[in-house]
Amino acid sequence: MSKYPAIKASLKERLLGSEYLDGHALPSEPQLAREFDVSRMTVRRAIDELEREGYVYRVQGAGTFSTGKRFQQGGFMVSPFADWSAHPSKRTQVIGAGLFPATPEIAGVLNLAVGDDFAFVHRLRWDGETPIVIEKRYIDAQALPDLLSHDLTRVSVHDLLARRAEVPLTRVDQYLEAVNLRPEEASLLQVQPGTAALLMRRTTFSGERRVSYVMYWVRSDRFKFESTFEP
Repeated sequence: MSKYPAIKASLKERLLGSEYLDGHALPSEPQLAREFDVSRMTVRRAIDELEREGYVYRVQGAGTFSTGKRFQQGGFMVSPFADWSAHPSKRTQVIGAGLFPATPEIAGVLNLAVGDDFAFVHRLRWDGETPIVIEKRYIDAQALPDLLSHDLTRVSVHDLLARRAEVPLTRVDQYLEAVNLRPEEASLLQVQPGTAALLMRRTTFSGERRVSYVMYWVRSDRFKFESTFEP
């Protein structure tokens, strides 16, 4: 399982929060490598993607700096998983699922102690013969200890959390942004690397405790979000 997406997610949370203000210098690559217990190359890949998405900029010989918070606009709704799975042409493929001890980067994403158990679910959603959504989800294993006993080709992990979690769910934060697909995601979605797509990130909380963190890469040529509201 790649480590740099979780490092990227952790750094992005800091960039979207108040830890790194506009123009603030990020820790150096060696410092981040020590913090997350990974190689400098892994850290560099995470920062490369943050730079490409406009969250940071580099100054030769000076370091990496925050570009400030992105402008946030409006809201959007996402159809329940049950609506997806009920359609005869739709199916969900489980690429991987398991229970793992939290590395420093995962511990940072879920606010766990290093070594605590977390569940990882990697799924691909299909429309007929076309893959259209990648899901990578990290879950606090204590919040949903029986997750892996369920048929993950058919169930909604969010619904399981809502119905069976050991802690009450109190808030969901979600963000939607445009990205260019990396080779790993492009291969799964059967498009060229660099193809434009949508990335949705969702964090589910119980109080201030992070219960679940999920990333969805969505083919923008096969998916749309819409909403109706009073003017």
